[in-house]
Amino acid sequence: MRQVWKVQRFTWWMTSMLHRFPENRPFDRRRQLAELEYVTSSQASALTLAENYVGLPLE
Repeated sequence: MRQVWKVQRFTWWMTSMLHRFPENRPFDRRRQLAELEYVTSSQASALTLAENYVGLPLE
């Protein structure tokens, strides 16, 4: 079950970072842009994204 929640968290994070939602306010859009900027400018963040995207090792 632990693995399922890790995947769920990653899926939520990617979705909230990459998709626009009608209920989002300007603050939410700026938060999205800041998150995208961090992922594209930080090697550590990019590595975390890549590891989660291809699948975390089974525990």
